[in-house]
Amino acid sequence: MNLRSLWVVAFAALIAVQALPARGQAPGVPAQVVDYEPPSSIEKFKVTNFGPSASPSDDKTTKAKFRVVERTGNCCENYLTATPEGRLLDLGGSYINFTDDDGKTWKSVRPANPLVNGEGTLAVAPNDDIVGIEWDPYSADHMLAYKYTAETKEWTYLEAPLKTPFYDRPWLSVVPGPFTINGAEVPYVTFVDGFPHTGAFLYSTDGLTYVQGSSPFVDQQGGAEVVNKLATGKEPALDWVQPNTQSPIVPLGGGSALAAPGAFQEAWNIFDPETQKWNSLQLDTGELSGRYLVDSKGRIHNLKTLGQMLEYRISTDGARTWKSTTIQLPKDHSSPGGMMVDMRANASLGIAAIALHVSTGETDGDLLYKFDITGKKPRPISVVHVGRADIDASAGVGQDIRMDFETLAILPDGRLVVSFLDSTTGPVMHLQEPIAERLGPAIAIEL
Repeated sequence: MNLRSLWVVAFAALIAVQALPARGQAPGVPAQVVDYEPPSSIEKFKVTNFGPSASPSDDKTTKAKFRVVERTGNCCENYLTATPEGRLLDLGGSYINFTDDDGKTWKSVRPANPLVNGEGTLAVAPNDDIVGIEWDPYSADHMLAYKYTAETKEWTYLEAPLKTPFYDRPWLSVVPGPFTINGAEVPYVTFVDGFPHTGAFLYSTDGLTYVQGSSPFVDQQGGAEVVNKLATGKEPALDWVQPNTQSPIVPLGGGSALAAPGAFQEAWNIFDPETQKWNSLQLDTGELSGRYLVDSKGRIHNLKTLGQMLEYRISTDGARTWKSTTIQLPKDHSSPGGMMVDMRANASLGIAAIALHVSTGETDGDLLYKFDITGKKPRPISVVHVGRADIDASAGVGQDIRMDFETLAILPDGRLVVSFLDSTTGPVMHLQEPIAERLGPAIAIEL
């Protein structure tokens, strides 16, 4: 076992025995909410509306208006989510930036001391709360948790002192409850995992205090049970609490969640809402692979990327059977997979969406698919070619032009928002001011 593996095991064991927080109000510090004016423009992008047949002969091509907004994330990433009321939020960088009017005007949520160059993740929570967390390695290497409490309409933040040394791009997932923990009832819990995925999660019962942990690996060493069926629940919140599909944890309803395999496990795991422990999942009807979401009807959505093909499946019986739709990407387009794909599914709207940052040969492009999910089988509605597809961008430190992962959101009227990169987007941000002419991603809001 190498040094990194030893550290992961030690960290998992450490956080697994941390004390749960005491009852009472989370000790957050009031955040500043200031006006923010990112550059924006109205652009038209090519849209292909699919006809009723599988043949392209009845497809129709048109143009659709999008508001393009720059500088709401950081140099290389955005991280989008939307609320049932229509608020759009981005925590790709140090601060949460949000708009209540489709990107016309923006607010920025900031701590008292400015951050240098962070990257974050956020999610809608039950009761209309919003939670987020960012890691800033350049200002004393710290993490900071954000929270919007809908009951008081207040933004707060708190330092999160416990983490591994390298916590690049934390992934956050909200699991709706209620849960009884340490004698108190909480409406939801929040899990955070750093990249690369270790399987050792930080765990909060108030959306701000990340001082305890949860580890499927540690639970398995303690004799966790084996679960053979993937049970889901019907909850309205599941249409909105969905994380970016890079997150290893997916809420299933009924207080349960699904966790992807970690550094020391090949098995998927199921969170037990009664014990707050992870059980090993060994399905009696096949293996899990790809990306997963659960909507408010309790249906499981699964996406697999296969080069120039997408396979999108829906299960209404706990992954026992599936109704599948295969999508052929446009000519000369291929999906690199990995972090360049994101997905959302909203049963109350009857809409799902898939966003891909794709290779088009010598350059990259961005595709945004919309699906009708009112039936048992997903039906493709349209695909938008977002941006000009005229830049060769790559993920990772050291690249000249970076787009590290894809992100999207569905607004409550069914319109879509997605990140993209082309020759018109940028420049790179630092303290939310431009520091270089290097290109970076922007977001496109469907109008």
